[in-house]
This record gives sequence, C-alpha cells and structure tokens, in this order.
Amino acid sequence: MARRRSSGITSLGFNQDQGCFTCCLTSGLRVYNVDPLVEKAHYSKEELGEVSLCEMVFRTNWLLVVRARRPCSLMLLDDQQRAYKAEVLFKSPIRALRARKDKVAVVLPSSIQVLSLPSLARVALLRTPATARPLCAIATDPNALQLLAAPAHRKGSLQLLDVSRAVKGAASSSPAVVGCHQTDLVCISLSANGAKLATASERGTIIRLWDTTTKHMLHELRRGSDYADVYCINFNWSGSLVCCVSDKGTLHVWLARGSYAHVCAAPAAPPLRALCAFSDDASAVVVSEDGTFHKFTFSAEGNCHRSDFEYFLQVGDDDEFLH
Repeated sequence: MARRRSSGITSLGFNQDQGCFTCCLTSGLRVYNVDPLVEKAHYSKEELGEVSLCEMVFRTNWLLVVRARRPCSLMLLDDQQRAYKAEVLFKSPIRALRARKDKVAVVLPSSIQVLSLPSLARVALLRTPATARPLCAIATDPNALQLLAAPAHRKGSLQLLDVSRAVKGAASSSPAVVGCHQTDLVCISLSANGAKLATASERGTIIRLWDTTTKHMLHELRRGSDYADVYCINFNWSGSLVCCVSDKGTLHVWLARGSYAHVCAAPAAPPLRALCAFSDDASAVVVSEDGTFHKFTFSAEGNCHRSDFEYFLQVGDDDEFLH
C-alpha cells in the first residue's frame, strides 16, 4: 500500500525481470534501471500529480499508474509518447497492482480483477477477504502457467487460479485453496514460471515454499527466531534462489532447494519498508523507502558483502540509456 515518507516516496516496485524499478512520489514518478543504476524516466508533479502506485510491464513502454487524487482509476501510460492511452474506473480504491505481459491483476478491497493488456478489458474476477493485506502474485513467464495467487477466506490460506482459463466477465472457475500458515499472511511470491510459491505469515520466522501443482510444501526456510514483518520475497528468474527482506533490516538469500545460503548486513534502518530482487544469480539488490539502493554480492562459500550503495533519488537521467 502507498505511504508517505520524508523522502516523498509513496511506493516502490520492481518490474517482472527485476532489471528495473519504479519509484512513486508525492512529486511524480521515476523509473530506474538496476544494473547500472540509471534513471530512465522522470515525470514531474505537474505532469502526473502525486503517484500512489506504478507497475511496469517488463521493459515495454507501458506503465500502469494510480494517482493519489484518483485512487479508483487505473491509467495506462505510454512512456514513449508520454501520454495516457486507456483508463478503467473502479468503485473502490486500488490497493496494489501485479502485471505480466498480457494481463494485470488489480487488487481492490474485497476482490482482484484481472484485465487484459493493453485493452484493459476484464477477463477474471477473484473474491478476497476484505480484512486481508493487499497481497497478490502472478506468474510472469509468458511461456508458462498463468497462475494468480491471493489470500483465501480461511486464515493463513491462499487461493491459486489459472487466469488463462478465466471466463470473461464472470466469477472465474473455483480456485484451489492451500493452507499455508496458522496466522495471517503478510507476504507471498510466485516463481516466474508459476511452479513455486513462497509465503510468510505475520510471525515472520520462516518462509515456506510450495509446489503449486501438488499443493505440497517443499521446504521451510528459517529467517530467524524473533517475530518480524516480512516486507518482500522474490525468486530469481529460474526459481533456483529466494530472497527476503524484513523490518529486522536484513536481507536473507536461500537456495530454493531448501538449503541456507546467506544473511547480508542491514540494508535499511527499521522500520522503513524495503524491497529485494536478484540482479543475477550471484547478487541481490535492495531498494528502501528512505531512497537508498544497496547491491549485495554473495558466493557459494557463504560470503556476502555490500558491493554498491547509492541514494537513487540523487541519480540523474542518462540520455544514452535505451528503452
């Protein structure tokens, strides 16, 4: 959910290949390339107003935008032409967005609507509990299962829906329900191909990995013994690695086959929220709501060190960067 910070950041989000991230601001919107860290788009408050949410569609020119003054409106922005191309108005505020190349999942207070891209026509509807956090994950590999994961009505459970089989305009076929934890879910993630699911509950001591086909748990990954608020979980593109960041200010990285890999030093001062992603199979990045960018490099021997640090809001644009 979008929040205001002293930095002016309202929300952050990585794109589907984790090579870019968006920074929504009270003063507009910025889009960054991860490696190298370069500002690739910059919109002022005069152009967009205060931006609450933004979701990239891989590295295409499409940006899905929600503005603070119109929280029920989803806008499709063409970054090449710097102009809006489509709009959908909902009856309630948009809480989160998750996109793949041909669809976007729009998280509303008691449902998730799946729209096709770029037409923004509705293709699926999934009912969710109004009391749940605005959690949603969607498989992003264009050649794999079109799986959507979202909270179910039973505490600690998730529902999984294949949106490729959805019936236009109707409540979609019954999703599969997986009981993941005994307490409420706070963070979820799907591997790009939809084969693996990662979940964390409000206790935050373990990350559980699930097989989405069998619905069986594959592994439990120990984050720590103290309760923590897990902010973000991410798989690398192949699904062989998992990372997470929490309010404890640490980045954890595991092999998805269940073995423990690395704990990296504090990327942000708690309680500032942060997101994590993989830049490749030997490094991960963390971006925080205080405007800082951290890159960590890890080795098979278990060593981990911070290899880069920047205040990304101070990074200017690069005219030579190509879309």
